[in-house]
Amino acid sequence: MRDDALTRASRREHVLYGELAALYRGLLEALTDERAPVDAAHLVSGVARAQEMTGALAALDAELAPVRREGRAPAEVLALWRASATLAADAAATNRELLSAAGARQVAIRARRSTLAAGRQALTSYRPTGDGTVAVGRRA
Repeated sequence: MRDDALTRASRREHVLYGELAALYRGLLEALTDERAPVDAAHLVSGVARAQEMTGALAALDAELAPVRREGRAPAEVLALWRASATLAADAAATNRELLSAAGARQVAIRARRSTLAAGRQALTSYRPTGDGTVAVGRRA
């Protein structure tokens, strides 16, 4: 691989890792903001975008791997690889936090659903009989 192609590919990798880390941070923020409902469409599009980015990163890794194994590259490329490794570690850590937050959000939703179901069942016990009286303890 020529130096200019190597530099371009390494820059692209660096940009993609930065964008992926930022995307994960945004998704994490959306999941952990208790003041706002989760926008499912936003999450779905974010996950799709993350998959596109990781696919592109895999392709770049396949392209760059032989040169990395050799261990010889221009100083600029070596610096980009180090910076990309830092961004990749950040993205991986944020992804772990994201998965944990998604699991916690699911647990909270299940707990809320159980509470609502219990409330609905309790209200069913007090359903009017039709003649204006209330039947206590009657099952519907």
